Amino acid sequence: MRLFRVRTASIPEEWRSVFERFGVNVIGGVLGGGFNPRALEIQPVYNNDAVRGYALQWMTEQYDRAERKENWMITMEAAVTIFVLFELIVSILGFKSHRC
Repeated sequence: MRLFRVRTASIPEEWRSVFERFGVNVIGGVLGGGFNPRALEIQPVYNNDAVRGYALQWMTEQYDRAERKENWMITMEAAVTIFVLFELIVSILGFKSHRC
């Protein structure tokens, strides 16, 4: 469960902007060998091992960010549920004490 730390990849800024422009789905498709890209900017991800390594690091970073977001959402949903349950118990106890 990752709540605070994201593994940050040390990627040159020019490649980071290319990866962000094309997104996780396209980069993942290229890395998985699903298709040979036509865009000249992204062809090195398919052909060059160094750029492929950067892309793999970037994909790991993106996965960590998504996992952190999901874990925080689950934590917040649990907190809201606990507060609602607490309020319900307090309301029931208050209602019973006023009826007696």
